[in-house]
Amino acid sequence: MAKKVVTGKSTATMQAGQAMKTNKKIGARSGLLQRGILSAGAVLLLGWAVVPFVAGAQTDPAEPVELRIGVTHESLAPALTWLGAVKNIPGSTTARQISGGDAQSKERMITGGADIAVSGTPFTEAERKALEATGRSVIEAPMQAVGMSFLVSGPRPTGIDLCGFVEQSIEDDPLNELPPDCLKVRDFEGPLRLTSENLADVFLESPVNNWQDPTFLSLLGEFQPGGLSMVSPLRPASAVLRSDAGMANLALGTYLRATQPTKWTDRSTSLFLNPEPAPDATWPFTRAPAKQGLPDAVGVIRQWKTASAAVDVPAESGAMTMTTPLAAAEAIQAEAEEPPFDATGEANLRTDLYVAQMKNGAGEWLSPTPAAISTSLAAGGGAPLFAATQNVPGGWPLSWANSIYAPDSGLTGVEANTVAAIIRWQSTVGRQRSAELSDGQLPDVLVAQALAAADKIVSSNCTAAGLKTVLTSDVTRFAPSGSLADLGETLWCDTPYDGSAVVDEGPAVDPFTGAVEAFTGAVVPVVAGVSASSGSTSGTNRPLSASSATPSSASATAGSADFSTESADTATGGIAATLPPVKVARIMPLPLPGSDPRFDRLATLALGGLMFLGVRALMRRSGLISA
Repeated sequence: MAKKVVTGKSTATMQAGQAMKTNKKIGARSGLLQRGILSAGAVLLLGWAVVPFVAGAQTDPAEPVELRIGVTHESLAPALTWLGAVKNIPGSTTARQISGGDAQSKERMITGGADIAVSGTPFTEAERKALEATGRSVIEAPMQAVGMSFLVSGPRPTGIDLCGFVEQSIEDDPLNELPPDCLKVRDFEGPLRLTSENLADVFLESPVNNWQDPTFLSLLGEFQPGGLSMVSPLRPASAVLRSDAGMANLALGTYLRATQPTKWTDRSTSLFLNPEPAPDATWPFTRAPAKQGLPDAVGVIRQWKTASAAVDVPAESGAMTMTTPLAAAEAIQAEAEEPPFDATGEANLRTDLYVAQMKNGAGEWLSPTPAAISTSLAAGGGAPLFAATQNVPGGWPLSWANSIYAPDSGLTGVEANTVAAIIRWQSTVGRQRSAELSDGQLPDVLVAQALAAADKIVSSNCTAAGLKTVLTSDVTRFAPSGSLADLGETLWCDTPYDGSAVVDEGPAVDPFTGAVEAFTGAVVPVVAGVSASSGSTSGTNRPLSASSATPSSASATAGSADFSTESADTATGGIAATLPPVKVARIMPLPLPGSDPRFDRLATLALGGLMFLGVRALMRRSGLISA
């Protein structure tokens, strides 16, 4: 009996154990199946979210190629107008300007930091060889007739103060020991005239004090007839030179060495330079104080400062620098418009500024007007500084042409078309309206050279498989509509084009005047035009940061929303607040919802996952599920 009991217990135990094993197997199979289903679902969800990105990377058209342009400060204003005009060409590239000196722009092109360069100094033999070592040659296209002017601050922030001197009364000065009283009559209004000797004394740092030089004073016509004079500073005016290697330094050095060879030699001797240095894109007398770039140099003059390495050194004897007529005119206008008090109630010091007249080779005193710049270049067939020593009536002595330098290979077909459009636009529309930027007009011989260069850039770079050149008068695919009609048939690279319309991301802007065409169709002027003129702003003075003295505020307004510009002189803040929604989306770290269906898939997956985890946590807490 006991044996049966024991046997019964053993059988029950064995059956229970067998059931447990069976249940474990079923549970294991069920868990494995659940994990498999979850894994498969996860893979499907991941594929649903990620595949569009992978597919898009394989099938979406490439992002527009960016054309990088190395520009000089002298060419920045017209460069802004080209890009404002050509930005809406169907299929054209986006453009990014990188501003600096002439030599720096060419170096960037050689080393691959820029696709094309703008410079007033041609490629040297060494630069050509360096470019040829990369398998490319250079093509030159003239694009801008520029003149150099001199922006001058006086020996006081208020400029040149004219005085009538009166002897002290016997009661105030019984021994006649005090100097005469200076009764200020008014500010000197110009013209301020500088001879080549005056310029040599300042920029070659001779000990001659121009303010006490009888020849210089005799040129200030207001002094003698009115019996007026001035309290002369004890030191000569300070030079604010340019440390960026470029045409400004080369032009000034060439002019001074040609017109004042003795002073050039004396300066070389005083610095123990043997042999005597030749004029160069880098100023040869490196001990002279300098600033980097045109905006910095103009900013120093506006602040009534010098280029001294020390901080806040006032220009107690005045200062002068090389600049463009446009930048000089804008500096004068900005000083005149500066309010008398700042936000804290402190008085603003506003500097009286002058644009100096110079004498040309014909013996005429001239201001740097567009007509005078055009006359000089036309007389010399585009030769730089032609009117400085030649008998050219009406010609501004310090004139030259800036050129676009492009490679004969390495550009895409679209890039070649964009460069050609810029050159052809600048040779036609830009040439006709150059006076609005205070530039001259290119002479016919340089226009012909530019148009031939545009053809060569297209033909030599349109060599990729599937591309061919076309000769057409219908240029709407390649250039601003109607802008090149006068040229007839022109050569272009026939690149693939899907026929899509251009998306205008903002209001139209006149690239010269800066007038914005609002969405209502009205035209709103942004910045009024201003022409350079000699004379002061009659008491409008104040210190200001160098960054405020930028070339062409009108043009900058036109171009700032169209392309990016890299420069040490430019700072941008609060950009998202001023851009249209499309451009805001471009600078966001992720696309905006609704702007990209692939992003919406990923967002849906993430939100669905978060909702699942949240619901499961609530169900666990309520006891509806245990796991």
